Amino acid sequence: MNNTYPIYTEKNNCQDCYKCIKVCPVKAIKFEDYSASIVPKKCIWCGACVEVCPSNAKKVRNDIEKVIRALRNKEKIIVSLAPSYLSEFFDIQTDTLIAAFKDAGFYAVSETALGAELVALKAKEWFASRDSGVYFSSCCPTTVQLVRKYYPQLADRISPIASPVEAHATFLKQHYPDYKVCFVGPCIAKKTELDYLDNKLDYVLTFKEISELFEMLGVDMEFQKPNEQDKFIPMKAGNGNLYPTDGGMLTCMIEIGNNIDDNLSSIKENLLTVSGVENVREVLEDVDKFDKDKKYFIEILGCSGGCVNGPATIKKASSLVKRTQVFDGVTDAENNTAYKELFATGIATNFNNIDTFDNKSYTQKDIVEILKRVNKVSEDDYLNCGGCGYDNCKAFGEALLDGLAENDMCVSYMRRLARDKTNILLKKMPQGVVIVDEDLKIIQANEKFATTLGEEMSELYAIKPGLKGLDITKQLTFHKYFSTVLNTCNDILEQDIRDGNNYYRLSVFSVQDHQQVCGIIENMHAPEVRKDVVLTRTQDVIKQNMKVVQQIAFLLGENASYTESMLNSIVESHSEKSSNDNEPITFDLNG
Repeated sequence: MNNTYPIYTEKNNCQDCYKCIKVCPVKAIKFEDYSASIVPKKCIWCGACVEVCPSNAKKVRNDIEKVIRALRNKEKIIVSLAPSYLSEFFDIQTDTLIAAFKDAGFYAVSETALGAELVALKAKEWFASRDSGVYFSSCCPTTVQLVRKYYPQLADRISPIASPVEAHATFLKQHYPDYKVCFVGPCIAKKTELDYLDNKLDYVLTFKEISELFEMLGVDMEFQKPNEQDKFIPMKAGNGNLYPTDGGMLTCMIEIGNNIDDNLSSIKENLLTVSGVENVREVLEDVDKFDKDKKYFIEILGCSGGCVNGPATIKKASSLVKRTQVFDGVTDAENNTAYKELFATGIATNFNNIDTFDNKSYTQKDIVEILKRVNKVSEDDYLNCGGCGYDNCKAFGEALLDGLAENDMCVSYMRRLARDKTNILLKKMPQGVVIVDEDLKIIQANEKFATTLGEEMSELYAIKPGLKGLDITKQLTFHKYFSTVLNTCNDILEQDIRDGNNYYRLSVFSVQDHQQVCGIIENMHAPEVRKDVVLTRTQDVIKQNMKVVQQIAFLLGENASYTESMLNSIVESHSEKSSNDNEPITFDLNG
C-alpha cells in the first residue's frame, strides 16, 4: 500500500466493482489481482473515486497525526480557511469557529479568500496584457493537473499565477515569518500543492479531517466561549469568499478595482466559467472553435458547482443552497494598510513540476486483436455495455493494451465463459443432473439426465437440448422430492426411488433457498454405476475444472455455485458409504 499520494487503495477492502473506473474522468485506475489501484501519473486527484467507492477502499491520505504532532510540539500554526467554510459551517458563528481552532492548539485563523482576492487582481492584470485567444484560471489544482497532463498544448494558456491558498500562504509568511500555514478546505487535490516548487504551505487538512481532529482532541463547538480576539487575521476578506462558487472568481476580478487603487480599465472581454471535469474537458477539446479575433478568460473548476461541492465536504446540500449560504456570508473587506500590502505580494509561478502523461495511441488493428482475448471477434460483439467501467469496448481494449485492465473485467465474456464451463462440467458428470426453479421448471439438464430416464426423454432432449422450461411435474413421478427441498431447504441425499421397473438413486439439494434446487439421478441397474468409477470421475472433474469454476464464482457466483454444490453432494453421498470402511473420502477442491 502506497499512501504517499493524496488518494490510495486499501487493497483488502476493494470489491472489484469497477465503480471507480466508471466515474474516473481520465481512467487513472489499474485493475489487477481483484483490486483497483490509483495510477498516480494519470490521476488528477478529483476525488470522484473516493466518493463513489461502496466499500470505502479508496482512501484519502490522512494528515491528522502529522498536524497533531506539530501542535503538541508547540509549532505556531496559522489556519488558512477555505472560503467554502461559509457553506460547510453555515450554522456556526465565525468567532465560535475560530475559538474552536484555537482550542485545538492553532495560533490563529485567516481567510484563504485574501489570497483569492490577490489572485483575482493578478489574473486581471495578466489577462489584460494578453492578445486574442482562450485563457484559463489556475485556481483549481484538479483542472491544472488535467491541462498539464492531458492537454499540454494548452499549458501556456493557464494563468502563471499561484492558487489562492499558495498566494495566501505567501502573504501570511511575509507577515508572520516564524509561523507555519495549514490549509483547511473541501479539496483533496490541494494536498498535491505541498509538492509544488517554492511551496509556502506546510500542512493540508480537509473539512472531514478537521472534524476528526476536533473530535480526537475533544474540541466541541457547543462549549466554545469566543472573545474579542477570536477574529480573522490580519483582517477580514471580501469578495474573495465568492471563489468556491462557479463564477465567483470572475465576479471578484470585475469588482477588485473597487477595493484598491488601480488604473485598470473594466474588463470588456468575455469572462466565462465552467465546472465539472467532464464539462471542462469538452471546453478544452473545443478551444479552436472560439472566435479567434476575441479573447476569453475561462474559470475552470473540477467540482460541479464549484468548491462548495468538493469531495471532502461533510455538509450535503444542493449547489444552489450552498451558493446562497456563501453569498449570505460575504461581507465587505477591511480597507486598511495590511490589505493594501497584500496586493504587493508576488505570486507568479508555473506548473512545470506536473509532468505530461504520455497517452499511447493504438491502431484499430491493435484493438481488434486484443479484444479477441475476450471473444470479441467482430463489431457485432462490441456491446459497449460499460460493465467493465469503460465507456465502450474500444476504450476497454486500449486499457488492456496499457496493462490497466484484465480479461475477466468483461461481463459478457465472463458470462459466456461461465456458461461454457458449466456446460462442460455437466457434460462430464457421470450422473444425470437437473436444475429446476421455484415453479419446478427445468433451468438446465445434461444429456445423462435424459438418457437415465429412458428413450422418450432422450428423444425430447435431442429436440430441445438442456430441456429448459420443461415442467418436471409432468415428466417425473417423483417430483415431490424437488418440491420438498424447495419448500424446506432440507437436502435429500441418496434416496432410493422405484419407478415401475426402474430403480434410481436420487439426491436433491438446494442451490438457492426456495428458488432453485438441483437433482442428481443414477440408474442403479446401469453397470457403470460403481463407487470406484463415480469417485474417480468426480475427483478428476474437480481437479481439472474447480480452479476455473472458483474464479468464475467470484464474479458470477450464481452460475458456478450450484455446480460446486453438485460436485460436493456427490462427494458427501459417497463419503457416507465409505464410512463403514473407516476410510473417509475427501477431495481438495482447490485442485
